[in-house]
Amino acid sequence: MLQKRIQQAPAEVMPLQYAVSLLLCLAFLPFQPHGFEWVLGFVLPVVWMALVVSVLATLLLYRLIQAGNLVNVTSLFYLVPGGTAALDWLVFGNTMAPAALIGMGAILLGLLLVFRTPRA
Repeated sequence: MLQKRIQQAPAEVMPLQYAVSLLLCLAFLPFQPHGFEWVLGFVLPVVWMALVVSVLATLLLYRLIQAGNLVNVTSLFYLVPGGTAALDWLVFGNTMAPAALIGMGAILLGLLLVFRTPRA
């Protein structure tokens, strides 16, 4: 909620946030086992996570916080599990259990209630 009052542009704030996060990750790197192969199955998801999920999603979040009602912005986080399940179905063909489908329906119904326009 405090971010709504910050007047700095996200392009000014994000490099510092990511630099601090990178330094913390690098500080813990010597204590963690790691190994990977530079294949497309590794590089493509890393690029997707770095650019789309991290940078673009954060810029979108800042834009929504700056322009919109905070309740509406935070309500959109409830779409993450449904979106992930939809991508899992589209990409890998995994189906959801009936209880999960009912839960996603309940989430969508709740979001409809949050985003409905009040009657005059």
